[in-house]
Parts: sequence; C-alpha cells; structure tokens
Amino acid sequence: MLFAVGTQLYFFVTITLDSTRPPMAPDAGIFEHLGWYLTHGGRLYVDAWEPKLPLSYETTGVLALLSGGDMYRLHLLSVVLMSGAVCAIVALVVMLVYDITGDDIVAPLAGLSMFLLPGFAVRPAYGFKTKYLLVLCGLLAIYLYTRGYPALSGVAAAASVGYWQAGAIFPLIVVGLAVQRRDMRALERVVAGGLGFTIVMLLPVFLLWHSASEMVVQVFLVPLQTEEHASLLARFVAGVVHFKWTSLFVVLGGLGLAHTARHCFTGTDGVVGRTEWWIPVGAAWFVFLILFVDFETGGYTDLIPGLAFVAIGLGMVATVFRDRQQTQYLSAILALVLVVNVVFLGSVGVIFTPVETPGPEPMSDLETHDLPAAYDEAEPVPDVRYLYWQQAEPSTCHYRLSVMELRWLDRIDSSVDSRCLDFGTASARLRNG
Repeated sequence: MLFAVGTQLYFFVTITLDSTRPPMAPDAGIFEHLGWYLTHGGRLYVDAWEPKLPLSYETTGVLALLSGGDMYRLHLLSVVLMSGAVCAIVALVVMLVYDITGDDIVAPLAGLSMFLLPGFAVRPAYGFKTKYLLVLCGLLAIYLYTRGYPALSGVAAAASVGYWQAGAIFPLIVVGLAVQRRDMRALERVVAGGLGFTIVMLLPVFLLWHSASEMVVQVFLVPLQTEEHASLLARFVAGVVHFKWTSLFVVLGGLGLAHTARHCFTGTDGVVGRTEWWIPVGAAWFVFLILFVDFETGGYTDLIPGLAFVAIGLGMVATVFRDRQQTQYLSAILALVLVVNVVFLGSVGVIFTPVETPGPEPMSDLETHDLPAAYDEAEPVPDVRYLYWQQAEPSTCHYRLSVMELRWLDRIDSSVDSRCLDFGTASARLRNG
C-alpha cells in the first residue's frame, strides 16, 4: 500500500504539478471536456457521441462543478481521483487475498502485482480513465458482499457497469455469491441496491438530456456493429509487448488462477474453497474480452481489469509453496521487478522502451487533428484537448473521433459533421446499408 501511495505522489508531483498546463492523455481530454460541457448545457448522446453508459461523465461533471469551472483545477481533481483509485485497488486486492489466505506475506504480494503492467502506475498522472473506476467498484462490490453489506455491494456492482459495460460480470458475481449461500434476503438487497443506483444514474438521460434513444444506439448497438479486427495472435503478442519482461509473472498468475479453479470444484485445497469460484470466473471473463471482443492493441489500458485477477492469481499460487521462505523469495524478486517497472519502464526506460506517455503539446499543434487516411475528405478537426483548454463547445456531436466512432460512421455511411442518430434512424441506415 505504501508503494502505491509513493508512486502516485511521485508521478503527481513530477508530471501533473510540474507544468502550468499539465500533459493530458487524449482520452482523458474527452472525459474531462465532456464532463465540463455537461455543466454548460451539453447533452450526452445528443450533443456528444459516447459508447459508454453515463457514469463516467456524471463523475467528471461533478468534478467540473467542484472545480468552479477552472480547467486546471478540474484536471488536478481528475488526477487525484485516478491516483486514489490506484491505491484503493491495491488495498482491495490485498484485503481480498488476505481474507482467503490469512497470509500477511501473500496478500501484499498480490497487491504489489498490480504494478506488473508498467503503465498502471503512471497513467493516472495524465487524467481521467474510466477503467480504474471499473476495477475499483467491481472489487469493492465483492469485498462489501463478503463483509456483510449486500445493498452497498449491489450499488458498487452497478457502478462498475456504469463505468464500462464489461463490468457486467461483477453484478453477476455478487448475485452468484448470494445464490450460492442461499441467502434470499442478501440477494434482494443486492438487487435493490443495484437497481436503485442504476435508476439514479439514468435519470439525467431521461429527464435532463432526453437522449434515451440515442443512448441505446451508442451504448448497445454501436459495439455490436464495430467489432475489433485484430487477430487472436496479434492480441496475444500485444499483451506480451505491454507486459514486457513481467509476462512470466503473468503466466505464474495464470497458474494460480488455474489452481484456484481446480480446487473450487474439488474442494481439496486447505486454503481455497468452493466460495472462491468468482476468481477464475472473473479472470475468464476479462481474458475472453481481451482475446475476442475489445482490445485496442496499441494501448495497454484494456488490460487493467484483467490485471486485477492476475494479481489475485499470483496470491493464490504463492499459497502452494510449502516453505514460507519460498514465498519470501518470490516476494523479494517481485518487488525488485516492480521497482524497475515503475522507475524505469514507467518513465525513462531501461532495457525496454518506456510506456508511451503524452508530453505538453503547444496549443497550435492541438488546434488541428488529422483523421485517418480513410477520412481524408473531411476537414481537420481540433484535438479534444484543444477544446478542453480553450473551454470551447464542439460544433458537432462527433468530436471525440475514436476508432470505434469512425468505424460507426463508415458503417452507416455518414460524415463526422453529421448529427447523433436516434434508434429508429440508425436501424434504418443499417438495414439500407
């Protein structure tokens, strides 16, 4: 936990505070600008195209209100939130593994394993990223249920889905835990908490933005129509590239997950019981997503949700060691690897190229943003970070221009300056296309 806090403080001071206009990741610019835009009359899904449920933008909208409209302060609040999420994720992994193993060496080992991905520690310094909150809420849902708070567990599980649809596995896990224990009262509270939070989350869509039809198109229809084209081999290789030399520890974590899955069914392990089925199930879900559904191979952040289960798997494999000294050796080796990961691969780079991170860019460079070659007929558009720092409202709903968005526009034979479509119009375009 101290390692997590230390890394976040270091990157916050050396990256975020070390500039009058801090460097910002492009996707952070989208989240933070749209949060600000919503506080100035923008309507999600109508004035701004977005394939996620609204919770991310409601979160940055609240941060925008807290910042008083100051864009520098909004970015700082976003970085603080992300850094806090990193520390909380590590703490939750430690507590969940300790609850299972009761081992005060294995549990911190699992928590530290979150830093196997070099970019995990440094990415929060560049702004808002929804996948950190997805993992935080998902693990929190499981932890709260095991501690006897089913209603709050349902709320946290619903929040994980609100941050990214792939978080749907977490409500299923907490419902499954209640069913396994045959605790109908807890099940009712889980469902009530989840439904209550979902209703509150969607209220602005129906009452404020009046964008329910457009939300259905962008959140549910678009992902089905814009599949990733990377091959299975390309996805696998990309995972190895992003983890670099810690890929061996990822394999070790996978063995721990396999060990857990085996003993969930046989019940022959003295540590892992049948109630730990959620560990291999959650891991299998995110492996499926990475290999077959949603993995932008050029970036590493899609690996973060699955990384949490790899870390837990490493904690589980450490329980196999009969000699406590072997566990201590593994912990020491892992600690050394993680220091190199964070200090060298996360910033300046030794042995391997460091994680690619954005530096401060002149506003003149952000003022125009060229589209991919397939969209050369369109006029260059401003980078979303330019809109953010200039506090400018977009001229079209298609201003994030992600790969998925451009694929969608191509699928419906539309242009970047077209309006966001409702469900009826989008369905007609797809039928005619």
